[in-house]
Amino acid sequence: MKGQAYKHGFDGHCKPGGGADHISQATFSVGIFQWLPKTGGTGLKRSAVKYRVKGAVNNAEAVYARAREVCQLLDTGSTLRTKSEIIR
Repeated sequence: MKGQAYKHGFDGHCKPGGGADHISQATFSVGIFQWLPKTGGTGLKRSAVKYRVKGAVNNAEAVYARAREVCQLLDTGSTLRTKSEIIR
């Protein structure tokens, strides 16, 4: 999944349905990062994670919805006071 240069995206290694599900997994998180041009000028790479949204596996859509909101906020130049949040 590639985005546009300097826009924000999100992904999570242990997200529900992501292929790394564990039967006992109750929570997961997604990291929000910025797409940056590669040094050679061809293609994009992910920045370090700037923000993390955490929540319950059975409430995954709320976590994804908040991650999309945070991406939009960061794309407009807003800053966030913390590095993460938990969706309950």
